[in-house]
Amino acid sequence: MQSHPFVAVQNICTIWTKDSRGGINAQARNRTPEALELPTLAVPYSEYNSLLHTALYIERYSFQRPIEKVEQQEQTNPFWYNCLKFERCENTLNTTFEWEHNKGMPRRADFLRTTWSLRENTWGCAIYNIRTSEDYGWVYKKYIISFGLFHSYSHRLFLDTEPVHIYRDMAQLR
Repeated sequence: MQSHPFVAVQNICTIWTKDSRGGINAQARNRTPEALELPTLAVPYSEYNSLLHTALYIERYSFQRPIEKVEQQEQTNPFWYNCLKFERCENTLNTTFEWEHNKGMPRRADFLRTTWSLRENTWGCAIYNIRTSEDYGWVYKKYIISFGLFHSYSHRLFLDTEPVHIYRDMAQLR
C-alpha cells in the first residue's frame, strides 16, 4: 500500500501520414486502444514520484505493436506534460489544459485554457489531435492522455473505472 498519493499519466499517441487517412489503413489506425494496462514497476513509489507511461502506435508497424516507455520521475509542483499542467493540492489534482502556439495545426483559440480538479482515486482524460509539417510531408497525431491522483498502484488504473472528466478537441484534419 502506498503511503502518499502519486500522479499517474498514460499517453497513447497514434501517429500517421496521408497514407493512412482512409481505407484499410484508417481502419487499423482507428482500432488503437484508448487505455492500456500499466507496466510492472521496478521501484516502489514515494510521495515525490509520478508515473509517465507512453505508448506510440505508428503507421510503420500497422498500428499493431506500440512502442512503450515508462518513467518514474521526481515530481515538481506544478509540473507539465504535453499540453497539461498538473498541480497537487492536498488530495486533489488540479489539471489545466493549455494549448501552445507551436503545437501543430489547426490553430486553436489563443491560449485556450480549461481547468478541472480531480479528487484522489479518480482520473480524467484529454483527447485531441494535431497536424504537423515534417521534411517528408504532413504528420497527423492523436493523443489520448489519461491522468489521475491515486493512493495505490494497479495495472488497471485506467481500465477498471470510467474517467470523471473528459476533455475532447478532435479537429477536422486535412
